[in-house]
Amino acid sequence: MAEEIAAGVYRLDTDYEACCGFPLWVYLIENGTSLTLLDTGIASTPEAALVNEIRSLDREIADISLVVNSHAHPDHMGGNANLKRLSNAKFAGPAEEAIWLEDNERLISELWGACQESFTLDAPTEAWVRDVLGERVRMDYLLRDGDAIPADDTTLRAITTSGHSPGHLAVLDETSRFLFTFDDVQGSGTPFRNSDIVLAPLYHSRERYIQGLEGLLALDFDALAPTHGPVLSRDEGLALIQRSIEWVHTVDALVERLLTTRRSVGIVDVANEINTLGNFGGVNLQTATVGRAHLESAARQGRAATRWHALDGAVI
Repeated sequence: MAEEIAAGVYRLDTDYEACCGFPLWVYLIENGTSLTLLDTGIASTPEAALVNEIRSLDREIADISLVVNSHAHPDHMGGNANLKRLSNAKFAGPAEEAIWLEDNERLISELWGACQESFTLDAPTEAWVRDVLGERVRMDYLLRDGDAIPADDTTLRAITTSGHSPGHLAVLDETSRFLFTFDDVQGSGTPFRNSDIVLAPLYHSRERYIQGLEGLLALDFDALAPTHGPVLSRDEGLALIQRSIEWVHTVDALVERLLTTRRSVGIVDVANEINTLGNFGGVNLQTATVGRAHLESAARQGRAATRWHALDGAVI
C-alpha cells in the first residue's frame, strides 16, 4: 500500500519481492497537478503494482509526467516501456549510462559479460533477465552531477555517485529534505526475505564507490530513502553510509592478504574470499564484479600487475 513518507512524497510497493524474493520500493513525488516517479521497477511493475498503488492516492498512473531512472539495472528501469504506454511521461537518467538505459544488448553484454572468465549467465537466467528488462525507451533528459531535475514545482537535484553502477544517481529533494539513494548505500549486503542468503554489495570501481559515498556524507538531508530497505533518519542514514565505506576497507584488507600470500590471484579467488564475509551465494555478478574492482584498484596503485593468458593456461 502506498505510504506517505513526507508531504507529497510517497513510497510505493512493487511486485519485485513476489518475483525475486527481495523487497523493492519506488518513490512518487507530487508536483502540482502532475507526478514525478523515481524508477519504474521491472517490466511487469507498472501494471502489476503501480496502477493500484497510485489509485490508492486518488490519482492515476497517467498523471505521471516525469520518470527519473537512478541507474540502468533491470529492477530500476525495466518498467520504462510499460510505464510509457500508460502515461505521457518523459524520461530522465544518468548521462553516463544512456547507452545501457536505451540498449538491452549493450547492457547484458557489458554488465553480465564483463567477467566471463569468472561466471556467465546460463540460458534460463538470461531469458529471465531479458523478460524483466522489457523494452527500452529513449531518454528525454540526460542528468549530470548537480543538475536540477526538470519537474514542475519541485526542487529535485541529481547527485552522481557512480559506484554501484557507472553513472548511478542519488536524488536530493530540497523541499522534503529526503535523500533518495536507490542502490548506492549497501552496507555489507542486503538479506533476501525468507532466506539466509545475502545479496552482496555491487560496485564497478572501488575508488568511485568510496568517492560517491563520501559525497553523500557531505550532503544536508533529514532522511535517507533506499530502494531495497526502510526509510532511515539522518543519523541512521549516515551510519549506513559509514558501514558501506567500512565494507570497502574490509575487502581491501582481504585482497591485500591474498596478494601477499599467493603467487597469482584471480577474480574467482577474490569472489570466493568475499563469500567468507557472508552467505553471498558464491561467485556471481556481485562478488565477481567487486573482486575485479579491487584487483583493478590494486593494479592502478602498483600493488599488483595484470597477467594475460590463453585459456589453455599459457602465459601470453
